[in-house]
Amino acid sequence: MINLNPLVTIVIPCYNCESTVLEAIQSALNQIYKNIEVIVINDGSIDNSKDIIIKELSKDARLTYKEQENKGLSAARNLGLHFAQGEYIVFLDADDMLKDSYVQISLGHYDDNPNLIIVYSNMELFERETGVLYLPKFEINLFLKSNCIPAFAMVRTSQIKEIGGFDEDVKLCEDWECWMHLLKCFSGDVLRIEEPLYNYRKRFSADSIMDQNVDNSIDEVLLYIYKKHYELYRKHGFIISNLLRDRHQLKQIRLKYYNVWYRKLIYKVFKANKFRQIMNELRS
Repeated sequence: MINLNPLVTIVIPCYNCESTVLEAIQSALNQIYKNIEVIVINDGSIDNSKDIIIKELSKDARLTYKEQENKGLSAARNLGLHFAQGEYIVFLDADDMLKDSYVQISLGHYDDNPNLIIVYSNMELFERETGVLYLPKFEINLFLKSNCIPAFAMVRTSQIKEIGGFDEDVKLCEDWECWMHLLKCFSGDVLRIEEPLYNYRKRFSADSIMDQNVDNSIDEVLLYIYKKHYELYRKHGFIISNLLRDRHQLKQIRLKYYNVWYRKLIYKVFKANKFRQIMNELRS
Protein backbone atom coordinates (compact mmCIF):
# COMPACT_ATOMS: atom_id res chain seq x y z
CA MET A 1 0.00 0.00 0.00
CA ILE A 2 1.32 3.44 -0.97
CA ASN A 3 1.80 5.85 1.92
CA LEU A 4 0.27 9.14 0.79
CA ASN A 5 1.90 11.09 3.62
CA PRO A 6 5.33 9.47 4.14
CA LEU A 7 7.70 10.66 6.82
CA VAL A 8 10.82 12.32 5.41
CA THR A 9 14.07 12.49 7.39
CA ILE A 10 16.44 15.41 6.97
CA VAL A 11 19.92 14.78 8.40
CA ILE A 12 22.17 17.77 9.11
CA PRO A 13 25.79 16.87 9.90
CA CYS A 14 27.50 19.73 11.70
CA TYR A 15 31.16 20.40 12.40
CA ASN A 16 32.06 23.90 13.63
CA CYS A 17 29.18 25.62 11.84
CA GLU A 18 28.05 27.95 14.62
CA SER A 19 27.43 30.80 12.16
CA THR A 20 25.26 28.82 9.74
CA VAL A 21 23.70 25.75 11.39
CA LEU A 22 20.65 27.64 12.66
CA GLU A 23 19.78 28.74 9.11
CA ALA A 24 20.10 25.14 7.93
CA ILE A 25 17.83 23.86 10.72
CA GLN A 26 15.21 26.52 10.08
CA SER A 27 15.19 25.82 6.35
CA ALA A 28 14.52 22.16 7.11
CA LEU A 29 11.76 22.82 9.64
CA ASN A 30 10.11 25.45 7.41
CA GLN A 31 9.30 22.98 4.64
CA ILE A 32 5.83 23.30 3.12
CA TYR A 33 5.56 19.54 3.54
CA LYS A 34 5.23 19.09 7.30
CA ASN A 35 5.62 15.36 7.95
CA ILE A 36 9.36 15.48 8.52
CA GLU A 37 11.92 14.75 11.18
CA VAL A 38 15.20 16.68 11.39
CA ILE A 39 18.22 15.00 12.93
CA VAL A 40 21.24 17.21 13.63
CA ILE A 41 24.51 15.35 14.14
CA ASN A 42 27.20 17.25 16.02
CA ASP A 43 30.43 15.76 14.66
CA GLY A 44 32.67 16.79 17.56
CA SER A 45 32.39 20.54 17.04
CA ILE A 46 34.69 22.66 19.19
CA ASP A 47 32.88 25.96 18.58
CA ASN A 48 29.45 27.03 19.88
CA SER A 49 27.45 24.79 17.51
CA LYS A 50 26.18 22.47 20.24
CA ASP A 51 24.69 25.27 22.37
CA ILE A 52 22.97 26.80 19.35
CA ILE A 53 21.42 23.46 18.37
CA ILE A 54 20.34 22.57 21.92
CA LYS A 55 18.43 25.86 22.25
CA GLU A 56 16.31 24.90 19.23
CA LEU A 57 15.24 21.49 20.53
CA SER A 58 12.41 22.80 22.72
CA LYS A 59 10.94 24.84 19.85
CA ASP A 60 9.96 21.96 17.56
CA ALA A 61 9.33 18.33 18.48
CA ARG A 62 10.42 17.24 15.00
CA LEU A 63 14.02 18.23 15.79
CA THR A 64 16.45 15.66 17.27
CA TYR A 65 20.06 16.07 18.39
CA LYS A 66 22.82 13.46 18.38
CA GLU A 67 26.55 13.84 18.83
CA GLN A 68 29.75 11.91 18.32
CA GLU A 69 33.48 12.53 18.48
CA ASN A 70 34.82 13.99 15.26
CA LYS A 71 34.79 11.22 12.63
CA GLY A 72 34.11 13.12 9.46
CA LEU A 73 31.19 13.89 7.18
CA SER A 74 30.42 10.33 6.06
CA ALA A 75 30.34 9.01 9.63
CA ALA A 76 28.09 11.88 10.73
CA ARG A 77 25.66 11.21 7.89
CA ASN A 78 25.68 7.52 8.75
CA LEU A 79 24.82 8.21 12.38
CA GLY A 80 21.83 10.24 11.24
CA LEU A 81 20.89 7.45 8.85
CA HIS A 82 21.00 4.99 11.75
CA PHE A 83 18.33 6.94 13.66
CA ALA A 84 16.25 7.88 10.59
CA GLN A 85 12.62 6.78 10.69
CA GLY A 86 11.52 8.36 7.43
CA GLU A 87 10.63 6.51 4.26
CA TYR A 88 12.79 9.02 2.39
CA ILE A 89 15.93 10.83 3.47
CA VAL A 90 17.80 14.01 2.57
CA PHE A 91 21.28 15.06 3.74
CA LEU A 92 21.55 18.82 4.28
CA ASP A 93 24.98 20.33 4.95
CA ALA A 94 25.02 22.66 7.97
CA ASP A 95 26.15 25.66 5.94
CA ASP A 96 23.47 25.31 3.25
CA MET A 97 19.69 25.67 3.11
CA LEU A 98 16.71 23.92 1.54
CA LYS A 99 14.10 25.95 -0.26
CA ASP A 100 10.72 25.49 1.42
CA SER A 101 9.30 23.45 -1.48
CA TYR A 102 12.21 21.00 -1.74
CA VAL A 103 10.61 18.05 0.05
CA GLN A 104 7.15 18.59 -1.42
CA ILE A 105 8.34 18.73 -5.03
CA SER A 106 10.79 15.85 -4.65
CA LEU A 107 8.14 13.62 -3.10
CA GLY A 108 5.77 14.49 -5.91
CA HIS A 109 8.17 12.95 -8.41
CA TYR A 110 8.41 9.76 -6.36
CA ASP A 111 4.62 9.60 -6.42
CA ASP A 112 4.62 9.99 -10.20
CA ASN A 113 7.34 7.39 -10.79
CA PRO A 114 7.62 4.41 -8.39
CA ASN A 115 10.84 3.36 -10.17
CA LEU A 116 12.78 6.42 -9.01
CA ILE A 117 15.96 5.72 -7.06
CA ILE A 118 17.36 9.25 -6.71
CA VAL A 119 15.88 12.73 -7.11
CA TYR A 120 18.00 15.90 -7.16
CA SER A 121 17.66 19.49 -8.31
CA ASN A 122 19.68 22.36 -9.65
CA MET A 123 20.87 24.76 -6.98
CA GLU A 124 21.21 28.44 -6.16
CA LEU A 125 24.58 29.80 -5.05
CA PHE A 126 24.78 32.44 -2.34
CA GLU A 127 27.26 34.42 -0.26
CA ARG A 128 30.65 34.55 -2.08
CA GLU A 129 29.05 33.64 -5.42
CA THR A 130 25.49 34.02 -6.65
CA GLY A 131 23.37 32.65 -9.46
CA VAL A 132 21.91 29.31 -10.46
CA LEU A 133 24.25 26.35 -10.81
CA TYR A 134 22.80 24.04 -13.44
CA LEU A 135 23.84 20.46 -12.82
CA PRO A 136 24.10 17.98 -15.70
CA LYS A 137 21.12 15.81 -16.48
CA PHE A 138 21.78 12.26 -15.38
CA GLU A 139 23.28 9.91 -17.95
CA ILE A 140 24.97 6.81 -16.60
CA ASN A 141 28.02 6.93 -18.88
CA LEU A 142 28.66 10.57 -17.96
CA PHE A 143 27.93 9.94 -14.29
CA LEU A 144 30.57 7.18 -14.14
CA LYS A 145 33.15 9.73 -15.29
CA SER A 146 32.08 12.63 -13.11
CA ASN A 147 29.43 13.09 -10.44
CA CYS A 148 26.34 15.12 -11.32
CA ILE A 149 24.23 14.13 -8.29
CA PRO A 150 24.74 16.38 -5.25
CA ALA A 151 24.87 15.19 -1.66
CA PHE A 152 21.44 16.70 -0.93
CA ALA A 153 19.59 14.32 -3.26
CA MET A 154 16.49 12.61 -1.90
CA VAL A 155 16.70 8.81 -1.75
CA ARG A 156 14.77 5.94 -0.22
CA THR A 157 15.93 5.31 3.34
CA SER A 158 15.58 1.53 3.12
CA GLN A 159 17.80 1.39 0.04
CA ILE A 160 20.62 3.53 1.38
CA LYS A 161 20.51 1.61 4.66
CA GLU A 162 20.77 -1.66 2.72
CA ILE A 163 24.07 -0.58 1.11
CA GLY A 164 25.46 0.57 4.47
CA GLY A 165 25.21 4.30 3.88
CA PHE A 166 28.29 6.32 3.04
CA ASP A 167 31.71 4.66 2.80
CA GLU A 168 33.66 6.16 5.71
CA ASP A 169 36.97 5.35 4.02
CA VAL A 170 36.14 7.85 1.27
CA LYS A 171 37.01 11.41 2.35
CA LEU A 172 36.30 13.09 -1.00
CA CYS A 173 33.53 12.33 -3.49
CA GLU A 174 31.79 10.27 -0.80
CA ASP A 175 28.36 11.22 -2.16
CA TRP A 176 29.36 10.12 -5.69
CA GLU A 177 30.51 6.76 -4.35
CA CYS A 178 27.29 6.33 -2.39
CA TRP A 179 25.02 7.08 -5.35
CA MET A 180 27.12 4.77 -7.50
CA HIS A 181 26.64 2.02 -4.92
CA LEU A 182 22.88 2.60 -4.96
CA LEU A 183 22.71 2.38 -8.73
CA LYS A 184 24.79 -0.77 -8.73
CA CYS A 185 22.48 -2.51 -6.26
CA PHE A 186 19.08 -1.19 -7.36
CA SER A 187 17.65 -0.77 -10.83
CA GLY A 188 15.59 2.35 -11.39
CA ASP A 189 15.53 5.93 -12.58
CA VAL A 190 17.34 9.12 -11.59
CA LEU A 191 15.61 12.48 -12.00
CA ARG A 192 16.95 16.03 -12.03
CA ILE A 193 14.45 18.75 -11.09
CA GLU A 194 14.98 21.85 -13.23
CA GLU A 195 13.99 24.32 -10.53
CA PRO A 196 16.86 25.14 -8.11
CA LEU A 197 15.54 23.89 -4.77
CA TYR A 198 18.75 24.01 -2.76
CA ASN A 199 20.75 27.02 -1.59
CA TYR A 200 24.46 26.21 -1.74
CA ARG A 201 26.74 28.50 0.23
CA LYS A 202 30.06 29.51 -1.29
CA ARG A 203 31.70 30.82 1.86
CA PHE A 204 33.48 34.15 2.00
CA SER A 205 36.06 32.34 4.13
CA ALA A 206 36.67 29.78 1.33
CA ASP A 207 37.30 27.10 3.97
CA SER A 208 34.77 24.43 3.00
CA ILE A 209 35.91 20.91 2.13
CA MET A 210 35.36 21.61 -1.56
CA ASP A 211 37.29 24.88 -1.42
CA GLN A 212 40.21 23.28 0.36
CA ASN A 213 40.45 20.35 -2.04
CA VAL A 214 39.81 22.08 -5.36
CA ASP A 215 43.45 21.75 -6.45
CA ASN A 216 44.31 18.54 -4.65
CA SER A 217 44.85 15.31 -6.51
CA ILE A 218 42.07 12.79 -5.99
CA ASP A 219 43.63 10.00 -8.03
CA GLU A 220 43.65 7.60 -5.08
CA VAL A 221 39.98 8.25 -4.37
CA LEU A 222 39.05 7.72 -8.02
CA LEU A 223 41.02 4.49 -8.16
CA TYR A 224 39.33 3.26 -4.96
CA ILE A 225 35.87 4.02 -6.37
CA TYR A 226 36.71 2.43 -9.72
CA LYS A 227 37.97 -0.77 -8.10
CA LYS A 228 35.06 -0.97 -5.63
CA HIS A 229 32.45 -0.55 -8.35
CA TYR A 230 34.29 -2.19 -11.23
CA GLU A 231 31.25 -4.38 -11.89
CA LEU A 232 29.17 -1.28 -12.69
CA TYR A 233 31.95 0.26 -14.77
CA ARG A 234 32.42 -2.99 -16.67
CA LYS A 235 28.69 -3.26 -17.36
CA HIS A 236 28.83 0.07 -19.17
CA GLY A 237 32.04 -0.56 -21.09
CA PHE A 238 34.52 1.17 -18.79
CA ILE A 239 36.92 -1.77 -18.59
CA ILE A 240 40.62 -1.10 -18.21
CA SER A 241 41.62 -2.39 -21.63
CA ASN A 242 39.03 -0.19 -23.33
CA LEU A 243 40.10 2.89 -21.39
CA LEU A 244 43.76 2.40 -22.30
CA ARG A 245 42.98 1.63 -25.92
CA ASP A 246 40.68 4.65 -26.27
CA ARG A 247 43.36 6.93 -24.83
CA HIS A 248 45.99 5.52 -27.17
CA GLN A 249 43.73 5.90 -30.21
CA LEU A 250 42.90 9.49 -29.28
CA LYS A 251 46.58 10.32 -28.97
CA GLN A 252 47.31 8.78 -32.37
CA ILE A 253 44.52 10.78 -34.02
CA ARG A 254 45.67 14.03 -32.46
CA LEU A 255 49.32 13.30 -33.20
CA LYS A 256 48.46 12.67 -36.87
CA TYR A 257 46.48 15.93 -36.98
CA TYR A 258 49.27 18.06 -35.55
CA ASN A 259 51.93 16.35 -37.69
CA VAL A 260 50.48 17.58 -41.01
CA TRP A 261 53.23 19.82 -42.41
CA TYR A 262 51.16 23.01 -42.88
CA ARG A 263 49.63 22.78 -39.42
CA LYS A 264 53.06 22.27 -37.94
CA LEU A 265 54.26 25.38 -39.74
CA ILE A 266 51.31 27.49 -38.57
CA TYR A 267 51.65 26.40 -34.97
CA LYS A 268 55.40 26.87 -34.98
CA VAL A 269 55.11 30.40 -36.35
CA PHE A 270 52.10 31.70 -34.48
CA LYS A 271 51.77 29.44 -31.43
CA ALA A 272 55.20 27.99 -30.91
CA ASN A 273 54.93 27.45 -27.17
CA LYS A 274 51.48 25.92 -27.46
CA PHE A 275 52.65 23.62 -30.25
CA ARG A 276 55.58 22.35 -28.21
CA GLN A 277 53.30 21.76 -25.23
CA ILE A 278 50.80 19.77 -27.32
CA MET A 279 53.49 17.62 -28.93
CA ASN A 280 55.11 16.86 -25.57
CA GLU A 281 51.75 15.84 -24.11
CA LEU A 282 50.96 13.60 -27.08
CA ARG A 283 54.29 11.83 -26.87
CA SER A 284 54.12 11.29 -23.11
